[in-house]
Amino acid sequence: MCLQFVRKSKTMTPAVFVMSCFCTALRLVATGAAADPGIVELNVGEAREVVLPGGRTTVIRLRSYLERTEPFCQSADSQFVDAVVSADVALEVDGVQHTVTGGPFRLPVTVNGVAVLVACTRGWGGGIFADGLARDVRLEVSDARTPWTEPERFVYPIRNYRWRASNYQHTYLGVVVNQARLYYHRGEDLGMIPDLEQTRAMSGGRLSRVPPPGGDGDSNDLWVEDAGGMTTRYLHMNAAGIDPILSEGDGVRQGQALGRTGNTYAGHCSPTPHLHVSMHDGDVYRNTFPLFVAAYRHSFPGELLPIAGNVRHLYAGGEITLDGSLSLAGNGAQIESYQWTFTDGGRANAPRVRRRYPQPGVYSEELRVTDNQGRTDRDFVEVYVLSRTLGMRPPRAWINYYPIRGIRPGTEVRFLIRYKNIRDLTIDYGDGTQQPYAEWTTHRYAKPGNYVVSVEGEDAGAGPGTFRVRVIVEEQTPVENYPKGGE
Repeated sequence: MCLQFVRKSKTMTPAVFVMSCFCTALRLVATGAAADPGIVELNVGEAREVVLPGGRTTVIRLRSYLERTEPFCQSADSQFVDAVVSADVALEVDGVQHTVTGGPFRLPVTVNGVAVLVACTRGWGGGIFADGLARDVRLEVSDARTPWTEPERFVYPIRNYRWRASNYQHTYLGVVVNQARLYYHRGEDLGMIPDLEQTRAMSGGRLSRVPPPGGDGDSNDLWVEDAGGMTTRYLHMNAAGIDPILSEGDGVRQGQALGRTGNTYAGHCSPTPHLHVSMHDGDVYRNTFPLFVAAYRHSFPGELLPIAGNVRHLYAGGEITLDGSLSLAGNGAQIESYQWTFTDGGRANAPRVRRRYPQPGVYSEELRVTDNQGRTDRDFVEVYVLSRTLGMRPPRAWINYYPIRGIRPGTEVRFLIRYKNIRDLTIDYGDGTQQPYAEWTTHRYAKPGNYVVSVEGEDAGAGPGTFRVRVIVEEQTPVENYPKGGE
């Protein structure tokens, strides 16, 4: 649902693609900016000589690729289709063979001195809006001797956000549930109660697109092009919340307020408020996840980044491996332990666990990670267990709250909770307090802690549903930790 800019894009021919990359290189030389990773598309069996940022030359050959799928229920017709969730890409880099796994939450992998990131494969190129991939696989590549991106190039786009703060949070190549047709996400979605928190420029640059005062009738696209030619696009702010001083052609500095997060989609109010951010080199999507990790570490350097997997799908009676091994420690730390707590009360202590799900429904499984400095945090993966025979859309609930940071004992926390295909919901705030469902609620926590807020509903035809987020109540007012260039 954050794809308006795709409709405005045109699929590039190989010649135009090469010229686009060449022009980008010229911009980089002219401005003196650090070069972004290069982009290369390959067919199976094809080899190409690639000039990496910095001038080193390498030859990359695509030997093969294998896409792995899970079932996805299209809400328009309740039909099940195969969704690509990961891909093993077998490469040769200057004659050295290695298989690189692509998919959501993946970082670059070093192969023979070259940093390689899978940006798209044939299966991921389709979906509700096609990517425009011209060959079998698209890679982003860079010299492994240099950082993928400069550590201070980006700040996080929501001023007071927290990693995985909402269960409406999607990453690049992730499958977005409850869509009319199969939808692979391009960019990052950050769920947020609208009109309350600041959207800010991840990097400095020039405003190449600004919605008019009354909105653009779509998703209020606002674009910032940086010195390296990368365009960052911010979507779904409400027109009244966009800073009125912004005009096309103006410069913005890193961390500058662009407006407030919103909920505008196709000119109307969306039931799923969030900020969508994507990054583009011409008409080519960049894999945003590593850049968002860098931005988060810049803005909040010491914090854990727990990654439970966001959403997974399987048929009732099947098994699935839940994977928390992609979780990331904060700067200078290492993860020491992984603890899973399952909806049925089971537990496991391992980064990866194999689970069987006999009955349809949605199950929110908790991953708790702890680092070697004693810090701990949680994330949740929503496991969508589908019935082959019922053919019904699974339940869904969206949980947002505000504030996200700076919550202390006694702070009033506002919750916005919406749902589909489920009934008789209850809210558990994680401190022993429960109540029947209401779309808007407030709650005050008496003590500091890391609380799990659960929204549960009864079977409405496709199984029960459990949905969770965590709320962190702090000991004292936190010191504001904004990066250089922030406000």
